[in-house]
Amino acid sequence: MKSSFRLGRILGIAVDIHFSWLLVLALFSTSLAQGFFPEVLPGLPPRIYWITAVLTTIIAFASILAHELAHSLMAIREGISIKKIVLFIFGGVAQMEAEAEQPLAELKITAAGPLTSFCIGVILGLIYYLLLPPGNVISEALFFIAYLNIYVSLFNLIPAFPLDGGRLMRAAIWYFSNNLLRATRIAVGVGSLISFLGIGYGFLMIIIQGNIMGLWLVFLGWMIYQAGQTSYSQLVFQETFGGIKVEEVMTPNPVTVSLDLNLQQLADHFLEHKFGAFPVVYGSTTHGLVSLHQMKDIPRDKWSHTPVSQIMTPLKNCPVASPLDDAASIMMKMAASNEGRVLVMDNGDLVGILSRTDMMRFMQMHLVLGLE
Repeated sequence: MKSSFRLGRILGIAVDIHFSWLLVLALFSTSLAQGFFPEVLPGLPPRIYWITAVLTTIIAFASILAHELAHSLMAIREGISIKKIVLFIFGGVAQMEAEAEQPLAELKITAAGPLTSFCIGVILGLIYYLLLPPGNVISEALFFIAYLNIYVSLFNLIPAFPLDGGRLMRAAIWYFSNNLLRATRIAVGVGSLISFLGIGYGFLMIIIQGNIMGLWLVFLGWMIYQAGQTSYSQLVFQETFGGIKVEEVMTPNPVTVSLDLNLQQLADHFLEHKFGAFPVVYGSTTHGLVSLHQMKDIPRDKWSHTPVSQIMTPLKNCPVASPLDDAASIMMKMAASNEGRVLVMDNGDLVGILSRTDMMRFMQMHLVLGLE
């Protein structure tokens, strides 16, 4: 089941809405309709509060989208493709195809977001103070959105990686040390400390003050900590295994099964070889991949009458790599798409299969033998 739905494209960049954003829409709208607007504009009909609250929330998230678009457009300018922008419970994220290769590029990409939010906040604030009369719903909605954008810009500058402030700190350390891994380790360490301070303060809010909003601090701190650790682990993986080719890690000449094999015979192959999947080959042509998981939906009494071709994943839908591809990049893509293995093809011929087990075996071998 998908966790998000496609809103559309803006300037060629896909924009998705995570279902958690619907919770924020409800919470923000309720808070504004029952708290903020009745306090600053008492005596209006409830429907006015609700309509204004919902529209204000939508416009507020449109400004969050502008923040992520600024990151994305600057990344594209620096030669980095954008997969998509996702709006979710804590704001938004621009998913880049790759990290910046130079510290100044990361600095520009990162700074574009907070700077955009700050400018939006300042412009809307000036409109509120200089052009609009106070005491009406439009003025107060504009004030709230201006305040929110200033808050977002300042919050993102907290040096807790992977927030923008943490990335700016990493870019600065990277620039002066010329060592991305060390810069990331320091930025993640500082971010972890700030995350734990936030978590601790959140618990104090709950225990001492009885303020349930402390749960948000706890959850947010934990999310930032986890995201920082994940980013660092991915970078270590890429730095350690970057430059290693798929052919150095893959299992060459893998065991295959025939296209016309039935599932009973396939079950025997699984029991004999103890693999989780087999490439499906007929003659010299590779037709796809069949896994143990795909057999579970077929009743056992039909195994002897069901060919492999009926349940396999066709080659066009299988993840495929070249023997000369970077192994770390392929494994990162496998992790992102939750694929357990890829077929390794060379000029249309099957030459191997790369699985998570292959990579773990390779890592273990290098760790035990102390190889670089």
